[in-house]
Amino acid sequence: MIEPTETEKIEDLDEFCDVMIAIAEEAKNNPQLVLDAPLTTPVRRLDDALAVRKPNLKWTE
Repeated sequence: MIEPTETEKIEDLDEFCDVMIAIAEEAKNNPQLVLDAPLTTPVRRLDDALAVRKPNLKWTE
């Protein structure tokens, strides 16, 4: 469930709805494309279980 704040413009909400509809159509027509997402980030998928078992914590100043 997505609940926008009262300050969001109707144009922004309409654009968000259009994007969500496009994603739903992509998922229906090409499910593998959505399952493989994200495609353009440096890290494709994070391994939450590995992050919990072997945390990589660094302190820098």
